[in-house]
Amino acid sequence: MYKFFKLFTPKSYILPLHKRSGSVQLFILLALMTALVVIIASVHLSLFKTVDRWQSLIQYQASIEIPALDEQGNTRSAAQVQQNIRRIKDFLKNTQASHDIEVMDTTQVAALLNPWLGDDGKILDNIDLPTIINFKLKASSADDVKYISERITKIAPRARLQTHENWLDKFLAILHGIHILGVLIIIITMVSTIFVISSSVRARMNIYNEDLSLLHIMGARDRFILKQFITYLFSICVPACLLGYICASLILAAVSQLLLGAEIDFLPSFGLNAHQFITLMTVPFSIFALTMLIGSHTVLREMKKMP
Repeated sequence: MYKFFKLFTPKSYILPLHKRSGSVQLFILLALMTALVVIIASVHLSLFKTVDRWQSLIQYQASIEIPALDEQGNTRSAAQVQQNIRRIKDFLKNTQASHDIEVMDTTQVAALLNPWLGDDGKILDNIDLPTIINFKLKASSADDVKYISERITKIAPRARLQTHENWLDKFLAILHGIHILGVLIIIITMVSTIFVISSSVRARMNIYNEDLSLLHIMGARDRFILKQFITYLFSICVPACLLGYICASLILAAVSQLLLGAEIDFLPSFGLNAHQFITLMTVPFSIFALTMLIGSHTVLREMKKMP
């Protein structure tokens, strides 16, 4: 570790602050905190991107479920089912609030249930499956939804309109809570970083208390002594932040590669595009700036207490 820090040590660095115990621990802690904040920030960015995609796919989607049974619980004939489908389709085509109408018959609905119920037909043959009409709303207006719901109920009394809006609102509320939790974790991590840096600098000053007091008595200015600690923190913080960022990027790339094989559109992708890469680069720079700022403040405050 001494040879490693020596690469970052200028000739004016006269206090061997890195030779005593604690430097490796500080290096590891800064690297871990950088990696943690980068991963959390990347998850936040990925979730925001995924939520936008979900909203674009689901927000204006709607479906009408036409049960196979009538009001008395009797199975509708194929002619009655087709008549209801035709009348609802004609209504949706004539209204200005919907487009992209698609009908899913019982065979297509059964195909959706195959992964859970099996495709041997023994269970599905005994179930009266509904017909589903999918369409898109041109605008998510409560008045339009109410109007369409009332009209289809008159056409087919047991038909139900589903807009997925309630489900989407609840899901977005859960994600909002996750974002708040992530922000709190980042704040706690940054506050912990402040205490770690301040404690480490004070420990170094206590170890070299006699040397610092002698330099102070001999006329060394606070700025000169501060420069020694700034050099020490620089030699630890720069490689630690760089290592933490690289490790976090590799972890995110590995997770993204694993999720890529799932081929599920609603899963978030943790890969780093150009915008995310630039955004996440602010994390190690922020921790570096925080280290320099807190370290300098601690040194100057402790120097005022010396003779």
